[in-house]
Amino acid sequence: MGYIKKSKPVTKSSLLFRELDDGAVVYEPDAEILHTLNASAAFIWLLCDGHNTISDIINRVKKDFHKLDAVPDKEVNSILNQFQRLDLIEFL
Repeated sequence: MGYIKKSKPVTKSSLLFRELDDGAVVYEPDAEILHTLNASAAFIWLLCDGHNTISDIINRVKKDFHKLDAVPDKEVNSILNQFQRLDLIEFL
């Protein structure tokens, strides 16, 4: 699924987030589900604040996160797709 680069992803407020040394976890209290995020997904998660556009996120990943082997545009879209499939984010 492609996103309009001006869309602004935001994490759902009901979720609990905890950053770890090598990634993070996201907990859905209502469903009692724990999601583990690798370092790149955790970095992107923190940028899903409703203020950053998809373009902003891609640019921040290119500038500040150097652990990605893949093309940042594709990696960001892939991670956002997964967040959306899991119903963890919304778009403004």
